[in-house]
Amino acid sequence: MAVNSNILSVVFLSLTFVACTSNFEDTNTNPYGVTDDDLAQDNLIVGGYFTQLQQYIYTIFSDLQVEQNLVGDAFAQYTVTPSPYMSNRNNLTYKFVWYSKRWDNNYSYVMPVVLNFKLLGFDQEYPNFYAWAAILKILSMHRVTDDYGPIIYSDYGTSSTTINYDSQKTVYYSFFDELDSAVTTLGSYSTQSTSVFKKFDLAYGGNVSKWIKAANSLRLRLAMRISKVDPEKAQIEAEKAVDQSYGLIESNSDNLMIALNSYVHPLWTISNGWNECRMCATMGSILGGYNDPRLSVYFTPATDSLVAGKYTGIRQGIEISSKSTYVNFSSIGSMYETTKFVQIMTASEVAFLRAEGALRGWNMGGTAGEFYNQGIAFSLAQYSLSNNYNSYINDSTSTFSDYTDPKNSANNFTKSSSITIKWDENAVSEEKLERIITQKWIALFPDGQEAWSEFRRTGYPKLLPVVVNYSGGTISSTEFVRRVPYPDDEYLTNPYGIEGGLILLGGADTGGTRLWWDKGGGNF
Repeated sequence: MAVNSNILSVVFLSLTFVACTSNFEDTNTNPYGVTDDDLAQDNLIVGGYFTQLQQYIYTIFSDLQVEQNLVGDAFAQYTVTPSPYMSNRNNLTYKFVWYSKRWDNNYSYVMPVVLNFKLLGFDQEYPNFYAWAAILKILSMHRVTDDYGPIIYSDYGTSSTTINYDSQKTVYYSFFDELDSAVTTLGSYSTQSTSVFKKFDLAYGGNVSKWIKAANSLRLRLAMRISKVDPEKAQIEAEKAVDQSYGLIESNSDNLMIALNSYVHPLWTISNGWNECRMCATMGSILGGYNDPRLSVYFTPATDSLVAGKYTGIRQGIEISSKSTYVNFSSIGSMYETTKFVQIMTASEVAFLRAEGALRGWNMGGTAGEFYNQGIAFSLAQYSLSNNYNSYINDSTSTFSDYTDPKNSANNFTKSSSITIKWDENAVSEEKLERIITQKWIALFPDGQEAWSEFRRTGYPKLLPVVVNYSGGTISSTEFVRRVPYPDDEYLTNPYGIEGGLILLGGADTGGTRLWWDKGGGNF
């Protein structure tokens, strides 16, 4: 979807509900209506869009199925669908069917809003809201570039017939600069009443200090993402995040969780409403092998007669004869029916980021082992499982488990790793990294988008190759899928722009081309 003046016109029309009275004479103004002055006084003129900006970080609507559940969640091997869509020729077998929704949503509901804040002068009139919007934009747009690679960013909103792409390096550097500005601005508002943001804030009840912590934590996430391709910049940004005076997300009370309000968690709808999402066998292998207490929180036992009462998943990338074959395998846990939030970033993730940073020799404020155990503690506490902490972190024998498919033995696999849980200070760096990322992968659930990105960056946890591969040779089964293709509309509406984007990508527009920060696993 090319971004042009037509889109801007649509967005300006969408803004008229807050601006329509500004040019009317008094005789044309409804004395009982809401005026611009009323809206400005209540901050609704700008704050009214923040629900939308927050809800599209992790899409809380049914769009999540094709935006993430059949993309990042599947490629991270968290969940898979029991349905043999397109005669098994779909994303799960590397024949892309769903790949445009994240692009479409973010260029429809995120980028236009922030652009128009700028065009309407809100960056000057409401600098605190504009800084908050910048953080929310980065939380969404880093997922876009991590899906596709080079994206439309600095050239967004131009009226040119060709909309240029930015390299992923340029986009990431822009993220860091924008976070600098946002954190500085919000810092000057951190003591203000929470009532300014409160009515628009789905996470922190208007607490500006907590949003600064979230921004610092986001910086640390992005810094780690580029650690292999740009280690010097990564270290600078990571240490800046840790050293910032407001700190990071360091307790579960500071977790960035977006309120669902009246909505049900979309994973529950997809899994238990539509029966289109089941546990991946890899998840069963890892959590089952570790006797991990989170398994019974994340998923429910199978009801299929062959495995009834057991936590049994479906291997990703297999031939499925009909939906009925695997539909009664383990589905999403019941907590997702009643939860009031979607998870964006947690203290557990931040601890694992600091563990890896310390492992790389960066100043993270502690040792890799300390932060590793802290990450596990935060994750268990998040689900009221702290009583399991001591036995879990001292388990030096449990490993991944083998998998037997009771429907088709061709899908069986032996465990992909023998990595154990207990931290070993004498282990080599690569083994330590595998421990950190494996536990991080467990704790990140259900955010498969982030887990998939970390797998591509590190190669951990060790996932299973697909059994059938319908990519036509564009994706290696042993190298796994590395990205998603650009939306078809870009070729129709922005042909010269995407041509430049492909040059920046440095490879074909297929799932086998690596992104800038993706240097593959191993070789710590």
